[in-house]
Amino acid sequence: MEFIKLVIMIAAPLSLIAGSVSVLAYIQFELLNEIKQTKMYYKIENAECELYKKLHEMRSQELLWEEENKAAINEKVGLEWESFLGHPGQQTWSRVTEYIGFKFSDPDKVDSRIWKRHTEHDAIFVPNRRYKVGREISDFLRNGLKGHRFDIVFEIFGIEYPSRFSFPVVEICNKTIVVYFGEDYNIDSDDVIEITSKEFNEIREKAYSLKKELQTQES
Repeated sequence: MEFIKLVIMIAAPLSLIAGSVSVLAYIQFELLNEIKQTKMYYKIENAECELYKKLHEMRSQELLWEEENKAAINEKVGLEWESFLGHPGQQTWSRVTEYIGFKFSDPDKVDSRIWKRHTEHDAIFVPNRRYKVGREISDFLRNGLKGHRFDIVFEIFGIEYPSRFSFPVVEICNKTIVVYFGEDYNIDSDDVIEITSKEFNEIREKAYSLKKELQTQES
């Protein structure tokens, strides 16, 4: 996994289907753990409750959008890329991955009217807004991808929109949904079980390992 200032991630296919754990989630929590704040971890196991259903539908949609957004970028850009500069999903205002620039497999094929090298990271190309075609790509990356509102998780939990917050994280781990909040919002629900960060990570690791094992068997 490669990092460049914000986040650069290898453009390998992600586990973007319901019941999976995304590699992105592990990156997100490495970033979040550096923030000194009250961290709250929860799990929801009652698949029949409305909260579980809404969170499952929300996260499943986001994972699908991640794949669709990536396909749309490939079609729009028309060049093979190895990694990208941007922000990981669930840590953006649209709750999906934000793409800023790319490391292309063959830099010689890059059109300078569309792309220019990043000022700090020479291997990365970002849209060249001096030209119309570059501005079109830039606008597409900013506004042309699918995503949710950043506050949808707060809305689902019935939490009044806080003035200060960290982006919440929701993961579907087999039949369990785990949730991270950067603050204690006093969630009052019998279906929402507070857990430790250790249990939180164990649930995610177990789900990720199972997913990886199934993928290995299929291949």
